[in-house]
Amino acid sequence: MSATAPGSLILIGPPGAGCSSVARAVGSAQGLPVLDLGRLVADELGTRPDLALVAVPETEYRRVEADTAVRLLERAQTGSVVVALGSGCLEAAGVRQGLERLRLANRQTHRIVALICATRALATRNGLDAPRSVALGTIHHQFVQMLHERQAQCRDLADVVIDTTTTTPDEAGEKVMSAVAADLSRHS
Repeated sequence: MSATAPGSLILIGPPGAGCSSVARAVGSAQGLPVLDLGRLVADELGTRPDLALVAVPETEYRRVEADTAVRLLERAQTGSVVVALGSGCLEAAGVRQGLERLRLANRQTHRIVALICATRALATRNGLDAPRSVALGTIHHQFVQMLHERQAQCRDLADVVIDTTTTTPDEAGEKVMSAVAADLSRHS
């Protein structure tokens, strides 16, 4: 980020791209607080992050997710934080408006970073590479479609794009910090 005025860093990406783990790596390296949308939504719903989406109806989950994401983006405007936003909330108008406000609030320091990843790696990271019953139907196909849509959406919203296919979270965090520093230099 910037040595004189570190800003907020918003990580977006499809499930399995590493938003949460890379946010922790960047936050640790930069000494910044990390706000993880998935964890905060799960806490609000009273469940674990890995179960939150199935613990309540999806419409309820998405409502809480969008409301929480808007609050996190407001916090990002007023302080230096790393936000693991993911991609499930990006369709919500309030979230898109929050991203745009953040971008306009301080273009010199805040950055939106898209984490992308090869489909096969994302399938593995999400447990969809194991043999499965035909009763599940086209779940893999639907997952791949969702990934392609979300990755395209993330690329469109991002200032910087980082591929996490072959990196550890720490390595991806280093790539994020280097790319953000280069992007900040270009725009200052």
